[in-house]
Amino acid sequence: MSIEAINWALNHVTGITSTQKAILITLADRANEDNQCWPSYEDICLRSCANRKSVVAALKKLEELGLITKTRRFSKSTVYTLAISTDIGPIQKYQYRADDRPDIGHNDRPNNGPLTIKEPSINHQRGKHGRYKPPEEVDREVWKDWVAYRKKFKGPTTDRSLALVANKLKPLSHAKQRECVDMAIECGWKSVFPKNNKNDGEFIL
Repeated sequence: MSIEAINWALNHVTGITSTQKAILITLADRANEDNQCWPSYEDICLRSCANRKSVVAALKKLEELGLITKTRRFSKSTVYTLAISTDIGPIQKYQYRADDRPDIGHNDRPNNGPLTIKEPSINHQRGKHGRYKPPEEVDREVWKDWVAYRKKFKGPTTDRSLALVANKLKPLSHAKQRECVDMAIECGWKSVFPKNNKNDGEFIL
């Protein structure tokens, strides 16, 4: 996992659809220090919550925009290289057009800004019964992103609802907490679902 690549995909790439954003973040999460990865279509579908048709269309558009390049290896998987840059350039100025939209569902709306949302300090996030402060084991930035996400979609932010999520995150490392919350946000889930350590391919519901 490349922190630089994930930060770039989350905070510096704008003007693309939600599906394209989710797939770009999926590639960034798999990227090595050279900003390269070679996940299968099945892996991309699982981690981005998109079907194969959507993944194929999104990868094609990301390549057209210059966000990624693809290198096909004979009898092996495709290598994706992320064109990481924090400068404002043609990619950031790209405007989403209706004729760019593949016929893949009503949830693929353009993303006109960074996924991470600036919100007040967690100490000012008031629940129905007061102000909830998560355990010290929960990473503050991860928690801040989760509360902001729930407030954006008018999800429950009562003390009890926040405590339930915090208790799920508490046993995890900060890296796993970030992965868990990012996955929940990308998939539009109402809660977080940490992966089962005994079977990394399944979520604990």
